[in-house]
Amino acid sequence: MKKILGIIMCLVLFISCGNDDNNQEDQDAFEGCCSPDPVFGDNVNNLDQTQGEIVVVNLFTPNNDGVRDTFKIHNINLYANHTVTIYNSNDEVLFESSNYGEYPNFFPSEQPNGITPYQDGTYKYKIVVENEQTFLKSGTFCLFTNNPVIEQNFSECDPLADGFDPIISGL
Repeated sequence: MKKILGIIMCLVLFISCGNDDNNQEDQDAFEGCCSPDPVFGDNVNNLDQTQGEIVVVNLFTPNNDGVRDTFKIHNINLYANHTVTIYNSNDEVLFESSNYGEYPNFFPSEQPNGITPYQDGTYKYKIVVENEQTFLKSGTFCLFTNNPVIEQNFSECDPLADGFDPIISGL
C-alpha cells in the first residue's frame, strides 16, 4: 500500500509541475537578476572616487513612464575615460558607450515608439574607468516591463534605491 501511495504522489507532483512551464521560463529569465556577484572576473576599485561613487541601479523598467526607464549608473559621467558595455545572457554585446549617461548614450536607447526592443530578463554589464586595473565593475541587472504580465519577486534587488516606481510597487 505504501508503494502505491508513493507512486500516486510522484505522479501528482510530476503532472502538477508540468502545468507551470511558461511561468518557469519567465522565472528563468530573471535568474541571477540583481546579484551582487561580478560576472567578468573580480571587480577592481583602485579609482579615487572622491568626485562621486560609481553606483549601479540594478533594476529598471523601460516602459516610458519617466521613472527608471534606463539603466542608471550614478556618477559615471564624472569620470571622462570610461566604457560601459551591456551583454545578453550569451555574452553578446548589445550596447557599448564611452560617454554613458549623456543623451543619447544610455541603455536601452530611446525608441521612437517608446517601447524597448529588449525582452524582460537578466542582462550583464561591465564598467571600466581608465583601464581594468584602475576600475572594473561587472554584474547583472534586471530589465522589467511586466509585458507580458508575470509575477516576479525582486527581493534581491533594491527597487526603492532610485526612487518609487509604480510598475515595481504593483507587484
